[in-house]
Amino acid sequence: MSDLNEVRNVRIVAVAGGSGFIGRAIVRRLAAIPTMKIRVLTRDPEKARARLADTDAVEFVAADVNDAARLAAAVAGADTIVNAVQFDGYPIENPARGLTFNRVDYGGTVALIAAAKAAGVNHFIYISGAAADERSPNPAFRAKGRAERALRDSGLTYTILRPSLVYGPEDRVVNGIAKALRITPIMVVPGSGRQLMRPLLVDDLAACVALAIGGRGRNGIFEIGGRDAMSFDDLVRLVMEIIGRRRPLVHVPEALLLIAGAVAEKLPGALFSRDAVAFLVADNDCDIKPLTAEFGLALTPARDGLAYLAQPVLASRGLGVSR
Repeated sequence: MSDLNEVRNVRIVAVAGGSGFIGRAIVRRLAAIPTMKIRVLTRDPEKARARLADTDAVEFVAADVNDAARLAAAVAGADTIVNAVQFDGYPIENPARGLTFNRVDYGGTVALIAAAKAAGVNHFIYISGAAADERSPNPAFRAKGRAERALRDSGLTYTILRPSLVYGPEDRVVNGIAKALRITPIMVVPGSGRQLMRPLLVDDLAACVALAIGGRGRNGIFEIGGRDAMSFDDLVRLVMEIIGRRRPLVHVPEALLLIAGAVAEKLPGALFSRDAVAFLVADNDCDIKPLTAEFGLALTPARDGLAYLAQPVLASRGLGVSR
């Protein structure tokens, strides 16, 4: 009888984007909870399985947020959907491949909402962004804001998390900074370097998702960042200190970056863009008080969270993000 009760108490959580940087951390955290069964929705189950080879008892299902016809079956039986999707090459859009914020972040969320309703899913958790705003001229922030609106208007029970800059042993941004500091005589910083942020350890974001599944933050929007507010320059200097590499900072004016972005947009490969410039120089600060009050989460200080950078082998593991 106890075994039957355990089966009944198991909750199926479908994680869209579960093979990406943020998604992997969420899957690992949730898979460690005995009462949860994790289903990773991914375009490439074999690649996702390889990326999560250290995680037991995870189901991998072929699904794409831009293929609405297959999503309802992919989420059938799930209690909760977590949308942590980011497209390949993020934050640089590649319209020729359909990799745009409007198509993936907004359109993908709308498709997942429809699938959730069709399958009777109870709860939808959306990993948005600190600067999300449906009125923003920036396509990334605008698409995330529109996705939030669609979720709020859906009638589903929801939790929206708006992270600042997310880092960890498998991220690209902070590991990219550390790599550049190790191999170049100077450190090039986009814009003034004064753009604000609260660097967030990806494990803290994953812990927050687990708490949301457990009932915290229902029908709320919460900004989430690390304990320490800092500028981009502050972050670079902290990384310098941790890895023991001092380099002069060279700031590239936003105007020059925009020129480079305009030129890159005319070239094949989608290597850079003016919208990517706006993304890089935007503030990502956030108010963490509502989150800490609701979730009771002890956020990791940046110095502690970035300590892995002192170990070059770990710091070189950055695998980027993908769907």
